[in-house]
Amino acid sequence: MKSLFKFNLLVAFSSLVMLGSCSDEDKDPNQTDAEIIGSGIPWKLSMATSNGVSVISFIDACLQDNLVTFNYETSISTGVVDSGATKCDNSEPQTVDFTWNYNESTKVLTVDTDIIEVPGTEGNLIVESITSSQLVLSQNVVLPGFGTQKVLVTFVH
Repeated sequence: MKSLFKFNLLVAFSSLVMLGSCSDEDKDPNQTDAEIIGSGIPWKLSMATSNGVSVISFIDACLQDNLVTFNYETSISTGVVDSGATKCDNSEPQTVDFTWNYNESTKVLTVDTDIIEVPGTEGNLIVESITSSQLVLSQNVVLPGFGTQKVLVTFVH
């Protein structure tokens, strides 16, 4: 779990990402956002920026190769975090299971584990944008000396 917390620390250093968004053509009109998120294909951290400046180097290398897979099912949505080839702590399990929920109208993504939780986070995890190949999440983070910042992190598959 320590590696998951470190991953989350990266998110704390990211804010106000300037991202080029993909067009709506990347989204299958027959799929909901929840179905795209929960495609069963692993999401991998791609980008983290603060005010347009990359801060990916602040994330431990052992966390940058983690894979997060959301699986969409009618009755319950489950997922798994895989520590990837480089584990931060060999005594921790390779994978951690979780459940999740996505509210299409509010864009709030709820995850029952610390895969996104960061010290200083407050408020909801918001899906800023979603295509078949890119997921951009945001959450407010209180950074000492900087106040509350909106954090954006991009995942791809």
